Amino acid sequence: MNVCKVVFGFAVLLFASLVVACGSNPNEHVQSNEYFRPSGTDQQQQAAADSQEEDQEQRQRSQREEQVQDDQQEATSESRSDQQSGQDEQAEDQSDQADDQAQAEQDAAPLETSEDVVRRYASPTYGYSLELICSPFCDASSTGIDRVMFRSETGRALISIEVYEDDGSESAEFLRSALALGDNVEFTEFEETSTITGEPAERFGWEEDRRATGGFHVRWHAMLIRVDELAIVLRAGSVMEDYDGVLFALERAMESFILPLEIEGRPGRYERFDFTIAYDTADFAQEFGQPTNAPPSDEAGIFVLQTTNALKAVLTWQLLGEAFYDGDTAISQSLRDALGIENVSGFRDAADVDGTPARTGETETQFGEGTMKIRSFAWYCRDSGREFVLHVLDPDDPESVALPLIESFRCTTDGAEDAE
Repeated sequence: MNVCKVVFGFAVLLFASLVVACGSNPNEHVQSNEYFRPSGTDQQQQAAADSQEEDQEQRQRSQREEQVQDDQQEATSESRSDQQSGQDEQAEDQSDQADDQAQAEQDAAPLETSEDVVRRYASPTYGYSLELICSPFCDASSTGIDRVMFRSETGRALISIEVYEDDGSESAEFLRSALALGDNVEFTEFEETSTITGEPAERFGWEEDRRATGGFHVRWHAMLIRVDELAIVLRAGSVMEDYDGVLFALERAMESFILPLEIEGRPGRYERFDFTIAYDTADFAQEFGQPTNAPPSDEAGIFVLQTTNALKAVLTWQLLGEAFYDGDTAISQSLRDALGIENVSGFRDAADVDGTPARTGETETQFGEGTMKIRSFAWYCRDSGREFVLHVLDPDDPESVALPLIESFRCTTDGAEDAE
């Protein structure tokens, strides 16, 4: 359960480095082993079927030829019939030899095997799904919640899905704001379309050229779907030099995007495992398992919030018998395992969390030329038998930053409405 050793300068757009440093985080909803091209075994079975079909056609042709020959024999003299029969036998022998040679060459030829596999990623929070072709998009797991990204193996192509509360603004304006596009970016393509499940959608295309500042020339496509008071942005793009090679994979992702009949998740509220906590949608929310190379579950997990350039809050939970719970120990252990910090002190009672007694502790860690303050809270939810620990980081006043998170927390989702 290590969310890396507190990298405070961590940018949201580089969140993939967190996954690399901490290990992969498999998503339990990823489906695999659907081949883009037929596998070697499938090709062998098809070749065998084709061979049987050819043999059957050859036998039928032979039967028809024999019938014709019989008719000809009845209409000609016996001597000429004998001569023709000899010629037919010689021609048939030559035909059989040619067929045998062709079959031998086919058996000796190597079978084409497939390395391209399609995996369908499904968001556990919002229920949407899409297909990712490997290669180039071989990592079909993501730790993101409201914002999910998939980078190609080369890092030069990207597919992302972002979910927002729909503010009702004009589509182009909304997309420009959501994706933080500069004023110099112009949409060169626009099309009214729909998803595979029939929801109305709008598709945009544009290019961004940042070569003058050391960046890349990138071609982008984005599809905006507005449904259930949500705005979902599916974006796919690549560096221009690689564009033609990955275009099929980008299009496959966009054309295969599926929405559920009803979307239950909402940005700003995390409630996957029968507890709920509200958060600022401006923050980047992620989820990890314990250990981080496993998916989160009812029994254990980690919820992480980041600002644009720093770690903000970490909530951990684990199933634990009440007799084994101790707030001070929980804070010390979670702080060490999740953030790699051990010098917590100043333990004292804190205000109740959802009517449950809580403990708090504090610590500081070096951050650049100054220090970063960390305030930790621990409490135990009896109904679910789980221990929760929240760490909030701020250079000035982490306790005030923690207050809205603590006030919104509910031990079960039954109390979610009371938290609003």
